[in-house]
Amino acid sequence: MVKCTLVCKSWHSLITSSHFINTHLAETLSKPTSSQPLLTRRFESPNKGHYFLHLSRESLDIYQTLKSPLKPRKNDYPRIIGILHGLICLADGPFGYTTRMVLWNPSVRKYVQLPRPNISIIDEVGPYNFTLGFGFDAKKNYYKVVRLAYAQGNGDVYSPYVEVFSVAEKGWRTISGEGLDCSFPTSWRQTFFLNGRVYWIACRKKMGSCAKNLVLSFDMEDETFEKMKLPESLVGVNSMRLFISVNKGMLIVSEYHIGEANNTCVNVWVRTEYGDVKSWSKLYSVDVLGSARRVLGFTDKDEVFVAKFDGGGILYTYGDLLLYDPKSRQTKVVQPRGIVDLFFVADYTESLVLLSKESGAISYEGRS
Repeated sequence: MVKCTLVCKSWHSLITSSHFINTHLAETLSKPTSSQPLLTRRFESPNKGHYFLHLSRESLDIYQTLKSPLKPRKNDYPRIIGILHGLICLADGPFGYTTRMVLWNPSVRKYVQLPRPNISIIDEVGPYNFTLGFGFDAKKNYYKVVRLAYAQGNGDVYSPYVEVFSVAEKGWRTISGEGLDCSFPTSWRQTFFLNGRVYWIACRKKMGSCAKNLVLSFDMEDETFEKMKLPESLVGVNSMRLFISVNKGMLIVSEYHIGEANNTCVNVWVRTEYGDVKSWSKLYSVDVLGSARRVLGFTDKDEVFVAKFDGGGILYTYGDLLLYDPKSRQTKVVQPRGIVDLFFVADYTESLVLLSKESGAISYEGRS
């Protein structure tokens, strides 16, 4: 489709128009996800990562390797904040206070470089952490990034400083974070967008009390936050062992569990009704030779993408990305040995978003 813009000026004008881009996206989204490519990522080391597209969900053969516009820095790596409508939100890793962020569409080989956020808490309250979320405002047809920055080690004292960026506005706006007595121990992990909201695992701690885990969501349209309770068995566990994801329009929380003899499994929970804590139910446990570490996603056939660890270095744990069938308990290697916490897998929607001149996107050579 992008090549067709080179045929003549009238074709270029048509294909890069907002109407054509939105119509193309709506047509693509109406198709089954199984007809779309699968995107995976593997890091051999913190400074050497690869992005792949797979056409077939059966063979999982790689048909294209992608070049990220956000290059790793020394002893650090880009993290994937979220993926939506063909856009991948990338940001610098959790180490340091760097603020590089991009919205990247591999299909059109374009990206938008986000400006530096307005807020620098380090000048006001000392060292800080921050977390990010990526989603879509359907009312305004805006893609947005939300950033929450909070004092490091003092999440129970300071409310976070909250900013929102949109591609259309091309800048950051500060909004209220009053009453958000939460911190994000898993701030570098991917967030998920579902039904107009982006979701995080958060930790709530008040003076003199134990930390309690919960789910925090942000509505991309009215820009408000909402807290949601987890199943009672997950409220007091180490929040570093909790992961959030989405499957078939339902919110999923998986728990990395260490059992006897240090064997590990991942317990998978699903929420079937919004806002009802009683609607959480445990689906199953994923046990891959006693070494399952993370559940990354699911297929239309209810197979599970799981990261299995087989050894560790000084800072990172290494293993394989597998496709696991809970019924037959059979596995298939999707990506070989890599850093377990940096594996990524998601359905990828090929779109023309960022192709219009108004987006201000930068072109680059994005394939190898």
